[in-house]
Amino acid sequence: MGATDIWASFILSLLTNVIILSGSISFIIWLEELSNSWIKRFRPALEVILCSLYFTYLWGESWLNSAVAPEAFGLHWAFLNMLIVSSFLVNVYLKLWLEAFFESALMLTYVSVYSTHFSFLTMMFSLGFIGVIFVSYHWGADFFKRPWLMYLGMDAMAFVSIGLIATMFKTPFDPYFWLRQITALVILSIVGIEYTLATTRVLQKNQQTAELADLDGLTLLKNFTKFDEDLTAAYDHYQSNQEPYAVFEFDIDLFKQVNDSYGHLVGNTVLKAVAQETAHFAASTPFQTTAYRIGGEEFCLILKADCSDQVLAASLANQIRRRISHLSFNVDDSTISVTVSVGQANSRPDQYNAHDIYKLADRSLYMSKERGRNRVTLEGQTITPTNQKIS
Repeated sequence: MGATDIWASFILSLLTNVIILSGSISFIIWLEELSNSWIKRFRPALEVILCSLYFTYLWGESWLNSAVAPEAFGLHWAFLNMLIVSSFLVNVYLKLWLEAFFESALMLTYVSVYSTHFSFLTMMFSLGFIGVIFVSYHWGADFFKRPWLMYLGMDAMAFVSIGLIATMFKTPFDPYFWLRQITALVILSIVGIEYTLATTRVLQKNQQTAELADLDGLTLLKNFTKFDEDLTAAYDHYQSNQEPYAVFEFDIDLFKQVNDSYGHLVGNTVLKAVAQETAHFAASTPFQTTAYRIGGEEFCLILKADCSDQVLAASLANQIRRRISHLSFNVDDSTISVTVSVGQANSRPDQYNAHDIYKLADRSLYMSKERGRNRVTLEGQTITPTNQKIS
């Protein structure tokens, strides 16, 4: 094979590897970002299986190039380059301990089976490979924050991997071979690192945009669209796993009078204070609780717990009612306070869709308002501030 043919083959192989590497990174990132409930549940196992198959293929092809067809060295160890770059980036990005363990085990198996002359250097480079895998798995997040660490880690992976193969097999002394090998590895490393970093930045920006779209602009609580989405997810989860949840809905009593008497700026101040108190309450509960502003002066909580016990439900509802009633606002020379009416409902097997629980909580809320305000109604049973039930 002439020099022109060798370099033409080198360029073609390099372009192929760049496309395969970029496609592999895109596939892993796409799989990581999928929101399908089944994918979310089995994603780690699926990622480990797919990545393990991919690395088994790369190790196998690298062995074929180096053991079965030594003349393939003239084609710059294409699969070894892919193995070096992919091994590092997968561990940095996915941070799956089982995948890191599999890669280390695969390397040790490869060395024990195919090493033609095992030496002290082979052992040291094997330990070095495992060390880089360990570091990239544990400190991958720091690598993303400091790209120079990413390049340093990739250099370390390249050094121990090439050193390992060089101690296992007879290596060529052709300087043009090493020029092709190192050139290809540098190009693939830069493409892999920069493509991963750029794609991750775009995804983070998109995620931030999506999160902002889920927030109410005034109070920064999650908005009705997100409430509807989370309510549907809770309902689906309840249907499949029977994990109960509850909805607490409340609104500010006579809020229109606040706006009419003191103006909308004061009204906005009240809304933000109530929202902040609601968020603090959600964070203080022993259950997974999310707070929402679903419109106007209306707020909601989705609480992942069994609140069918009226004592527990009443305690939670009265806590939020009392916390808000203790808020005070200085307006000119006067001080004002507000109260809220609360309605609550629980998940039930006879609910036909996600909105049934919300309708029941909404109906209970209006019972609280009709029966005097500043009250709690639990699925149709109203409790006065003195805990006396009203049928």
